[in-house]
Amino acid sequence: MSDSRRSVLIVGASAAGLRCACRLARLRPGWQITVVEAGAVFSYAACGLPYVLSGDVEDLTALRQTTYGVVRDQRFFAEEKGVAVLTGWRATRAKLAQGLLKIEGPEGERQLSWDELVLATGARPRRLAKQPEHPRVRCFHGWQDLEPLKAGLAGGQIGRVVIVGAGPLGCELAEAFHSLWGAEVSMVEAGQAALPGVLDPELGGCVASHLEARGVRLLTGQPLGRLEADDQGVRVGAGGEELSADLVLVAIGVEPEVELARRLGVRLGPTGAIAVDERLATSVPHLWAAGDCVEVRDLSSGLPVYRPLGSLANRQGRVLANILAGQADSFPPVAGAMAVKVFDLNVAAVGATETALRARGVRVRSVWATLDDRSPFWPQNAELHLKLSYEPSSRRVLGVQAVGRGDAVKRVDVATQLIAQGATLAQFARLEHAYAPPYAPAVDPLAVLAFAAQNQEDGVEAVSPTGALEAALDVRLPGERQRRPAPAAEVQELALSVLRSGSPAAAGIHGPGIVICERGGRAAEAVRLLRESGRPARYLGGGLVWREAALDGGRRR
Repeated sequence: MSDSRRSVLIVGASAAGLRCACRLARLRPGWQITVVEAGAVFSYAACGLPYVLSGDVEDLTALRQTTYGVVRDQRFFAEEKGVAVLTGWRATRAKLAQGLLKIEGPEGERQLSWDELVLATGARPRRLAKQPEHPRVRCFHGWQDLEPLKAGLAGGQIGRVVIVGAGPLGCELAEAFHSLWGAEVSMVEAGQAALPGVLDPELGGCVASHLEARGVRLLTGQPLGRLEADDQGVRVGAGGEELSADLVLVAIGVEPEVELARRLGVRLGPTGAIAVDERLATSVPHLWAAGDCVEVRDLSSGLPVYRPLGSLANRQGRVLANILAGQADSFPPVAGAMAVKVFDLNVAAVGATETALRARGVRVRSVWATLDDRSPFWPQNAELHLKLSYEPSSRRVLGVQAVGRGDAVKRVDVATQLIAQGATLAQFARLEHAYAPPYAPAVDPLAVLAFAAQNQEDGVEAVSPTGALEAALDVRLPGERQRRPAPAAEVQELALSVLRSGSPAAAGIHGPGIVICERGGRAAEAVRLLRESGRPARYLGGGLVWREAALDGGRRR
């Protein structure tokens, strides 16, 4: 692209659009860079809004401030970044051949000229098929959605809330409504557990249990039925139950804002978002797109997917600025790393879930482990439930999920980098990490997961912690059995030490189906011993600790 003075017009003043504008202004200070934004408030961290509602972030304006305390308004971008932001103006249509964009706003209509046009129009909240148009039925997506909720909660008008959807936003809002404001919260989720699409059910069950334990009523496996609202309240039908509330909060995800793209003749992909190539170019020459309005390429499948994440939008904005400035750059396929805080639980995941992989016809195997996030003797040590899914033929790791009070995000961040490089079980097993008792155990949990998967390929097979458990061999100590009785109809009890000794008691074992212990490690050892003596068995991955955590909560019918 020529170094001569050019005009770049960007529609949308959120993460991708402004990141692109500011980076491009640094690379090409002589260019004219203009951002058109329909809203009055822009350049704020929308992902922080639930935490303002929960009280974790006290000042709403903090979401708009730089690290040195300056509000990112029009003046800031003009004076410090060299970017003109026009607020209150909505792009309506364009004359592509002439390079003109028509906008409508407070002063009527205007036309802006451009050499390169960037669509960063973002996303909008997905609505229910028959969502009532009433103030008691709301979505939560932008700056304007916060104050009405805060006012209703503070004034006592909102005391009972039904949240439709137990995805990341729904879980964050459940904590905000219940913990700070003391509202009675019920959640209705069509999937079989909390955070469907992010976690497989055996981890989503742990989240469901945690929500229930914190006082949030959760109905899973329940598609929404009747929804009626009037000035007296809201009535919701779900799974044969009638729920009454002061407010229904619809949190079923977002969809790309592509109306302008359609008008401009830009091709949309199979996800409904704008189709772009690795250079973020659309099907129309000199027209580019980035952020929550575009689809990306999935790393594991190679297929287009929709991943509306602020982390990806910021990266895309920078990459697109580099490309517009003439640099060689591209946006790679994504692994899809994400994280969410659910009360005291840390949740993180990357790659595809086993559920999604099997739905695509991918042959996949998984292992589960309950592990410490730091040295077990460290006072702040906390537990993690982790799952690793892999392709048995290539042993390539396809996904990692982690849930617990421990540092789940650290493990998933590392797993993301490995998965992005196509790492196998062997590469996960060779993981080197920084070790000190306050920060990590001597063997990283990701390496332990890889060891378990390698052992599984050697014949030491695991079963899901929430699978059927009819007959079991319990290799725990007597005190452990007393504290947490084995949840199987037929149980043989034999400590691992006795099994290893080869005593007559060990010889009397009659072919157990599943070997169990607290966390799974001793059970896996027992399976290897049994196999060596010609008695096939499998072990309960993640152990009884995981099983209890996953099956105690959530109303699954």
